[in-house]
Amino acid sequence: MRSATKRIPPTFTTRPPGRKDRRRPAHEQPTLFDGPLPPGPPGTYPTTLYRLRVSPDLEGLRQAIRGRYLADNGFEPMPRQVAGVPALLVHGTVPRPRAEWCDALASLTGEDIDLGHSSGGGALLLAVDERAYALTYGTLGRHMIDQEVFDRTFGVSFAVRALMPSDIRQIRRRVIGAAGRVDRSFVPAGQPIWKYGIDKWGEIVGQVCGRTENPRLTVCRRSGRPARIDGGDALHIQLCVEPEGLLADLREIDRVCREESPPADLEFITQIRPVRASDPRMPKLIDTIDERLGLANPPALGVAVPGDLISDIEHVRSYRIQIPKSGRRRTLTAELDLPAILAHSNGALDGDRWSGLRNGTITLCTDTRGAEEMDSTRAFRWLTAEVAVGTSHLLLHEGEWYEIGDRHRDFLGQEIAEILARPSAIALPPWTADLADEDAYNREAARCNSGLVLLDKKLLRTTQHRRGIEACDLLGPGGELIHVKRAKSSSPLSHLFAQGIVSYEALRYQQDARARFLDTVRRQPNGRDLGPDFRPTKVVYAIALGTSRRVSVNSLFTFAQVALYQAMKALRNEGVEVSVIGIPQT
Repeated sequence: MRSATKRIPPTFTTRPPGRKDRRRPAHEQPTLFDGPLPPGPPGTYPTTLYRLRVSPDLEGLRQAIRGRYLADNGFEPMPRQVAGVPALLVHGTVPRPRAEWCDALASLTGEDIDLGHSSGGGALLLAVDERAYALTYGTLGRHMIDQEVFDRTFGVSFAVRALMPSDIRQIRRRVIGAAGRVDRSFVPAGQPIWKYGIDKWGEIVGQVCGRTENPRLTVCRRSGRPARIDGGDALHIQLCVEPEGLLADLREIDRVCREESPPADLEFITQIRPVRASDPRMPKLIDTIDERLGLANPPALGVAVPGDLISDIEHVRSYRIQIPKSGRRRTLTAELDLPAILAHSNGALDGDRWSGLRNGTITLCTDTRGAEEMDSTRAFRWLTAEVAVGTSHLLLHEGEWYEIGDRHRDFLGQEIAEILARPSAIALPPWTADLADEDAYNREAARCNSGLVLLDKKLLRTTQHRRGIEACDLLGPGGELIHVKRAKSSSPLSHLFAQGIVSYEALRYQQDARARFLDTVRRQPNGRDLGPDFRPTKVVYAIALGTSRRVSVNSLFTFAQVALYQAMKALRNEGVEVSVIGIPQT
């Protein structure tokens, strides 16, 4: 027996951070709201159900398992039949001689603690009619399946068709353009989806939970009441544990996904979905983008500022581009546009252009010589693209691919058309050929109209924005914050629309920003005293797209439309009037 007072050296050992143990699944942190399903009626059991992208036969099921993982742990896949359909059963445990937390407690208390444990699980793979499924149980169950074959749309697809629309309990959504931001909301009593405040045009719903009252499902039929389901990458549901009943449940789930339509309040969830790296369309997407990167004027390809860099752009004076396999040394440019990137990709070989941008970097510098680095990011995150693959419409945004449903694009287009149709009291002069850049145009506009105050490049340095922000390019006679942009395509406009929100919020909610703004306006040649009570109430986006192009639904990339809609929504929620005007070019 070990002595309770035995001392050990106060060392704390951990697994080296770079080690990857293929025999052990990654540790998963519990989340705040996730939890097991409540007990179901007799004859059912809470199950995690995956739909698999493999052929619905025994050979397809074998391809879905992680052979190396099973072999390393001595797990043997066993062919079976469940109610006459092909099945593959895998189960087992992985013993751990010493738990990882033993070292932590030993280091904290000085006690010699040496305890082991076991992790176990099982998976049952089934080929039912035209579908392949995996039912997983325990800690290890899902790790027995190759996650690349999971149909990641399955859980949400069923949930939005099966849930009671007024009883949504939990949602998880990712905000497009806000790097890494994931929001989760939980209402134990349930509520309609609209009360969660989801932005239909700018957010991807990755999980939705609630109750279903489908009497064809065993859990509802035997309990006589609605049952909780959780739809995400997988479907968490009480399934029948009797063979014939299980197949009936799986066939009903498949029928709902194929034949039922989502309620009107939930349909938007199915209209924008991330495309996984394992998607069979991915090779075609990559080939298309690689081909376009070799063209002098590629269609539907543009450059947009990544969301996490928007606040830094105003301080950038040069960009350093370094792309491998391009045949070019790194270059320095004062303006990062599509031609600057294409100069590196045009000379690369077929197949090397996209991979070069994935591995290449764009470095932001605060000086014109490229010596003072501010930030750096992968080059491919700056590209936006729209690609049609068969009947699918796919978008590239910040390095990720998204599939956009036709109804989503139609609805969004209607919203944007309404925004663009709103009249504005602001009229700006034409952008003539002798005005080389935005700086020259803004100066000319202020010279021609004494009611406009030139504020371009007048940075407001505040406690929150130490590097400074631009309140606007021009201040209108009615206190309008006018943001001016000339672009060869609509891709840079996402930054313009986001900039309008940043400047408004600074002037509305930051006292030091407002004080510096009022002082700056007062000191300009056409300046005036706005008074200490000034609050911006109008934002104008003034855009020049080219001599023969005007700002319209058809001339804006889909994600530029999303950015405009988000800006309009955010500003209108603050009582701010938003308008978009076109600047004619001659």
